[in-house]
Parts: sequence; C-alpha cells; structure tokens
Amino acid sequence: MLDRNSKLPIYYQIEEWIKSQIENKHFKIDKVIPSERELIELLNVSRHTVRQAIGNLVNQGYLYRVAGKGTFVKDRNLVFKENRYTSFSEDMAYLGKKLENKVLSVESDHASTSIANRLSIQENDPIFKIKRIRIVDDIPVSYEMIFIAKSVAGDIDESVAAGSLIKYYENDLNLKISHAVETFESVLATEKTANKLNIPANSPLLLVRTKLFLDNGKQLDYTKNYFRGDKYKFTIRLNREVDGVAQKPA
Repeated sequence: MLDRNSKLPIYYQIEEWIKSQIENKHFKIDKVIPSERELIELLNVSRHTVRQAIGNLVNQGYLYRVAGKGTFVKDRNLVFKENRYTSFSEDMAYLGKKLENKVLSVESDHASTSIANRLSIQENDPIFKIKRIRIVDDIPVSYEMIFIAKSVAGDIDESVAAGSLIKYYENDLNLKISHAVETFESVLATEKTANKLNIPANSPLLLVRTKLFLDNGKQLDYTKNYFRGDKYKFTIRLNREVDGVAQKPA
C-alpha cells in the first residue's frame, strides 16, 4: 500500500492512496473517511503524517472537515454560488482542479440579428466569436461559445482566448465588471457537441447562457456554455427578502 523504500514522502503517498480510494468510489462523496486513528493503524504511520496528508487534501479540495463528526469526501464537480459572480476559471481554481482551454477558433465577425439582440448592440456591429473546449483534469467538461462586442473589448487573439477572459477584462483592459445574468436549461447533446466533449449523442447537458455587464451598464459579452451533466453541478444560495428586508442566513 505504501512503499517505505520510495523517495516519495510518506504523507504524499497517503494523499495519493486516499485520492485513489475516492476515484474508485471506495470513499464516497459526502461520506466520512476512516478516522485518524483508523488510518494510523491501517497504514502504520504516525499521527503527524496522517494529519499532514489530510490537511493537504482539505486544502486541495478533495476533503472537508465537520467539527465533531470527522472528515468527508468533497464533491469536486460541485460549484457553489452565493450572491456573486465567479468565472469558470475561478471556480476550478477554488476546487483545486487543473483547467486547460482548448481554443477551436477566434473569429472577427458581424453580429447577426439574434446575437445583436443578446449583446445589446446593433445588427452588423463588429464582434469577436470564440469557440473553445474547457478541459478539467484532462477531461473535456464544456463546449463554450463567446460573443464579445469589439467596441467594448478591443482586440482578442488566440493567446487571450486560451486564458481567463475575466482576468483579461479586469487586468489588461481595466474594465469594471458589475454583474452577470445567467439562464440555465437542460438539453441533450447533438452529435456535433457530443463529439467535442467525447460523450454519446443525446447525453444530458446543462446549457448556461450568460450576459456579462460592466459597471457603466454596458454589456461586455454573451456566452453559451454546454456543460456535461455528469461533470458539473451548481448549488446556488438565494436569500429571501420579506417586505424588502433581506433575511439573515440561519
């Protein structure tokens, strides 16, 4: 189970063993893993070594602790939203996942009637159209199409499209993003989209349409994102207002 003759530190070997137990579903999502004492006896290691391995996996987003109950397996496909907009890049960084953007195309185009309406611009206004696959831990998770008004975003090339667009907007262009409006829809994968995501046709997808706005009220972009239903899940926290007063979370 552990190789005492390996040059790899014992705590790292424990981390990899726990990860393998999660991947093989021996340790299940939201279920408690063996206690420190049980791991010490099972692996014949010190308490300090076990705690170091567990602590690292908590920081990496594989596990979470509940006071008085133990350490549990975290659902690393779950994105939690609470009254604020975060980008996919930020969500994956928070979950401790490796993200790669495979750019399929970056094109200069003119807005069709449909895209002009969704971008709040005039028909035939110049836009950028980006298509890319979001690959998480070497697995294609989403197929994304982004439409950006040139009047707001300036020039965009493939190197920009391969990175975080939010960082480009905020750090390179010094744009102030105010909010996003997102619409969620359950759809089935067409053969074309299924091929891009390496899944069977008619597999369930979550289609998320996003409109991103600046603090001056201008719309920055419009995105259609097809997420694999087996690899991406949202939890959204919504506070209720009674007579115009927001209720504090319990």
